Amino acid sequence: MSMEKFGARLADLRKRAELTQAALAEKLGVSDRAISKWENAGGYPDITLLPQIADIFGVTTDYLLRGTPVKRQRFCMGWGDNKFKDAVNTKYLEKGWLVKEMEIAGDGEGGCSCALVLEKEDYYAQ
Repeated sequence: MSMEKFGARLADLRKRAELTQAALAEKLGVSDRAISKWENAGGYPDITLLPQIADIFGVTTDYLLRGTPVKRQRFCMGWGDNKFKDAVNTKYLEKGWLVKEMEIAGDGEGGCSCALVLEKEDYYAQ
């Protein structure tokens, strides 16, 4: 684990959450100088703070320490119509999910059903 990478991940998470160093420090019960030190590769937080930091940002401690993504999958099933397509686009595809598998079956009367397996790698806890 590189101190620079840890600091960069922490700074990125803090900025995405729109927190100042002082605000994060208050949540953790440390000084804003401690946050600055961690973000600038001057040291690491106490190990007992890692779960709390992960919880604040909704990430895993593994991501904080190693930057390892979590692979997630979802299964969706519905009629192969525009309503289903729009729902999948809005809920998943627009948020970075990828279609891993797709099965389409006709009902013999002009309709069809669709089953999708979607996959996404991210760094956030489920």
